[in-house]
Amino acid sequence: MLLDLFFSITGLLLLFVFFYLFILAFAALVPEKETRDFPPEIKFLIVIPAHNEAESIGQTLKNLEKVNYPKKLWEVIVIADYCTDNTVEVVKNLDVPYLEHMKKDRKGKGHVLSWAFRRLLSLGEHDAFIVIDADTHIKEDFLTVMNRRLLSGEKVIQAYSQVRHPESSPLESLAFLGFALNRNLRYKGRSRLGWQANLMGTGMCFSRDVIERFGWPALSMVEDLEFTMFLKLHGIRVTFAQDAKATVELHRNLRDSRGQRLRWDMGKFQIRDKYLPLLLKQFWITRDLSYLDTVMELLLPPYSIFFFTVCALFVLFLILDFKGLDMLFWLWVGVMACLLVYTVMGLVTAKANLQVYRNLIYAPFFIIWRWWILLMEHFKIHRKDSW
Repeated sequence: MLLDLFFSITGLLLLFVFFYLFILAFAALVPEKETRDFPPEIKFLIVIPAHNEAESIGQTLKNLEKVNYPKKLWEVIVIADYCTDNTVEVVKNLDVPYLEHMKKDRKGKGHVLSWAFRRLLSLGEHDAFIVIDADTHIKEDFLTVMNRRLLSGEKVIQAYSQVRHPESSPLESLAFLGFALNRNLRYKGRSRLGWQANLMGTGMCFSRDVIERFGWPALSMVEDLEFTMFLKLHGIRVTFAQDAKATVELHRNLRDSRGQRLRWDMGKFQIRDKYLPLLLKQFWITRDLSYLDTVMELLLPPYSIFFFTVCALFVLFLILDFKGLDMLFWLWVGVMACLLVYTVMGLVTAKANLQVYRNLIYAPFFIIWRWWILLMEHFKIHRKDSW
């Protein structure tokens, strides 16, 4: 009886989650309203925080030379965050301005951006700031798109970023497909509904008045997610610009990828604990559904972990509580059907090549590995807290 109750409640909760995800997915299919073209007018400062990025910063700066936007209306500055390699020398050789942040006790990207923006506001009359990572390459019309959107009234804009070489390794192929699920279905759908899109660390555009008003207040290990929540609570909407394209490089092996994945996953727990009560309070006051949507963003795990969890629960149901073709069985068939359809939608929107699909064979190992490092980190923190 208890097992029936557990699997009934779990199945219904998962159907609710899929109902929510499909609302976003189908909203993403609605064409975006066309905005009129504007002549180049916004003056941009492209800010590139970099810590020991000598291998990638040169190519990123050279990529910016291809930008199709009046040169007098944009500038670049690199924020060298306690670099112990030759990042600064590479930047100097390319004659690109830079600021050096020399504190040895590095506290992360959020802290260095907070430090940098206090200085950047006095450097010139830039109308907007764009933050990209040292390995991010933007498309030629990137600034043209941002110019149009800012002049249309948008204040904070997140570009569409994707893995640059998805076929080069299984990790990058899986990241490519995960990016497609998030960007093509969830974030695009949110933007179509007028809700809050996510800042994603690179390809972020801020109008000057937002930075003048708030600076950079997000100092956690997932500063992009924290700033998203901060802006939501302060009435600033983040929009998603699918037409502003950027590509990024990811780690190609498990050892290098471990720290990045842990930062994303563990950092999200910290932001959830801080902002979840505040968002629920605002929903209670305003009855605005967009706050519940932002709550869901904090509650939902990464899709790979979500996929594995749903499959594991279905297997447990078959082992522990299967009694034939009853209503409970068909409930779980419905859950698995939703999981399959939603995943296929993400694969289709990814427009990936054949090699990416071949690399899907590694997905179970990647998901188990990600669960494992997350559990080990959780237990390590728990052991520290118990002393």
